[in-house]
Amino acid sequence: MARSTVVVESRATDWREAGDLILARRSGAVDECHIAGDLADLVAGRVAVTSGRPGLFKSVGMAWEDLVVAVAVYERRMRGGPDPQ
Repeated sequence: MARSTVVVESRATDWREAGDLILARRSGAVDECHIAGDLADLVAGRVAVTSGRPGLFKSVGMAWEDLVVAVAVYERRMRGGPDPQ
């Protein structure tokens, strides 16, 4: 993990709930500076991706994201559009 470009779903949540990040922090392998950014940073192009380094995206599966997708599918279906891929 220390060699990776680490992107998290949410800094506060992942740092607190993601077991592998917690263990890596406790062992001293990583600290806050190892987190390159969060999902919003990645999508906006604010994460520097370095070739030759593994990329790691860590998600803890926040339920609100599932709800947002479900609402989008429902609304699109109600308008007669196709389901998002």
